[in-house]
Amino acid sequence: MLYLNTRHTLPRIGIDMAASTLSSRIQKPTVDSAYHAPRSNTGMGRITLEINSYPSRKAYGARTMGDFTRENGQQGISDVQSAASSHTQKAWSMIESGAKKGHNEIASQAKSKLSSEISKKRYLEAQAIPDPEVHITPADEPGDIDPGSWDYKINTADKADVTYNEGHFEVFLEDRGSIHSWVSEGHYDIYA
Repeated sequence: MLYLNTRHTLPRIGIDMAASTLSSRIQKPTVDSAYHAPRSNTGMGRITLEINSYPSRKAYGARTMGDFTRENGQQGISDVQSAASSHTQKAWSMIESGAKKGHNEIASQAKSKLSSEISKKRYLEAQAIPDPEVHITPADEPGDIDPGSWDYKINTADKADVTYNEGHFEVFLEDRGSIHSWVSEGHYDIYA
């Protein structure tokens, strides 16, 4: 018996395509900076304290050597003059009255001196004691403060690096397809 064998292939379509691409590489910005730290180039001067306690000490009687010589120098001269005059006067009284009967000139002069001391009027004087004079000169701060600086610059690119690849799409017939027929005897030819 004769068998009809048929083999066929379907037509095949081929597609060639490439997608369009867009690449844009953006350059990252960079920073250039210069930093100068702040500094305090200042120091501290000394505080000056001046205390003049002389008026207060003088009121208490503590005087300087200049005050002592000024006051007591004049007093010494007048005391010497009055003592010389007094001694001269007592000497003449002794000469004139010393030999009188019943009269004791030495005792008389002593009584006279004692009565003159007793009859002196005494005064108590209250004075305000002045405060010491205090002068304070505040400390200065020599030097200048350096505030420092921070300079920076941001570097950027003004254009991006853009690459565009155009895509394409193409359809073509890769295999037309076929139909083959033949006759075999006694069986089907499935391997042909």
